Amino acid sequence: MGARNSANRYGRQTLVASALTAVAIGLNHWHALGTGAVVLAVTIATAGGLLWLWFERTQSRIAFGGFIAVIAWVVVGFGITKGLWGTTLRLLGGTLLSSLSSGYPRPLVGTMGFEMGGVLMFIGSAFVAYYAFKLLQSRHESSASDVTFGAGAAIVAVALSAAFAWTDRDRFVAPADGVVRIGVIVPTTGPYAVLGNSFVKAVEMAAADLKETRYRYELVVRDSGPDPAKARDVIERVISRDKVNAIVGGVSLIGQVTQPLATRARIPHTCVCTVKSIGDGVYNFTNIPSPEAEATAWVREADRRGIRRIALMTQDYPSINGHVRALKAKAARTGLAIVFENRFDADTSDFRSAIEESRASRPDICYVETFNPTLDILGQQLADARIRNISSVVAPSLSEKPQLFEGAWYTDSDLRDIAFKKRFEDKYPGTQFATHMMPYAYDSVNMIVRAFEAGKNPAVYLRDLRSYEGTADLLTKEPGRGNFMSAPAVWTMTDGKPVLMHKE
Repeated sequence: MGARNSANRYGRQTLVASALTAVAIGLNHWHALGTGAVVLAVTIATAGGLLWLWFERTQSRIAFGGFIAVIAWVVVGFGITKGLWGTTLRLLGGTLLSSLSSGYPRPLVGTMGFEMGGVLMFIGSAFVAYYAFKLLQSRHESSASDVTFGAGAAIVAVALSAAFAWTDRDRFVAPADGVVRIGVIVPTTGPYAVLGNSFVKAVEMAAADLKETRYRYELVVRDSGPDPAKARDVIERVISRDKVNAIVGGVSLIGQVTQPLATRARIPHTCVCTVKSIGDGVYNFTNIPSPEAEATAWVREADRRGIRRIALMTQDYPSINGHVRALKAKAARTGLAIVFENRFDADTSDFRSAIEESRASRPDICYVETFNPTLDILGQQLADARIRNISSVVAPSLSEKPQLFEGAWYTDSDLRDIAFKKRFEDKYPGTQFATHMMPYAYDSVNMIVRAFEAGKNPAVYLRDLRSYEGTADLLTKEPGRGNFMSAPAVWTMTDGKPVLMHKE
């Protein structure tokens, strides 16, 4: 009777621990399953409870076997696989390892509920495993002691930690066929066609310029299209079917879709885009002047010109919104006044009433930023209203009707090697040169090539890289960050062409 009473006591303790662990399982799975996570947690708790109740009443071996199977599911399937390996080792072990070597990726942290649920799932499953061990011990009247359980658990923990350290490291793997495949993912149709097509040409020029390399570098060019939802399928095919070793891309809207997919594939992704959060410093990196740098240069130039009152007419778009936020913050600190603001959707075609409201606010300058075809529609309506005091970040250089922006000044990437622009235009006559994209696209390819030629994992190479003598400017990156920084310059539209005025 004593053994049976002990078994019943440990069985109930196992049941309570598994029920509490089921709550943590539900919390961890809520983000992925929603209300299905509640169903999962209730199923685990109910199945274990019913099987134990059946066993207590009948001493059925089938009921006991089913109960142990549920417990094993909780301990192995959730506690060890997801709680220990997928969460606890990733967060704690991953953080420790990445602090010791850049060969280990810094762990990306999910929502509080997800991460907390994972850790609690592991802790709860440890109690479940202990009480289940005591249950089995009492059932078989074994002489095994708690020391045996503790030693076994320690061996398992050490083995799993060593396995995690071995498998989590990003190592250099030489391409078996001697070919490094670089995915080039940008929209080459729709409103970003000018950016995308010139981006592709710059990448092609970088590949053509390579001389006497150890490996052969193959570009896998894919049009992501302008729709982020549809772009996801394109990116997934490039990773899974084309088996690319790295991705270079541009345009923030597409970069945001690429980021988690590159992380999952553990390949580097360099994005010529201004949404800084894309550059997590693990597998994703941005390399273009930041919105804050653009704002600093713009406000300094505005101050030189005696501008004190600003009217804003800008498209609602991630990178443009970032420029505007940075500009407003910098303007507020320097005493510039935003006297009018109009944020519009990409399909807006009539700006006449907004232009008149802007005129009524008596601004010194009208700051406009959008993409084509909206850009040239807005430019034409501003010209019709005889408004010529126009400024921006980047936008005038993208116009297909540059005469609409004659005399407009704007900030854009510097171009330390002016010969690069001429060489590009000579090689691809008729292709519009986008200053804030082309040199960075060119550099992105070369940074990946340098990594492979040095026999280094390209993601690790980019994590370690602190500076790079780029085509546009010196690129710099702080330790642990994913954003390569550079200084912008001031440009103006003169005789229908961008002309570099001065570097900030």
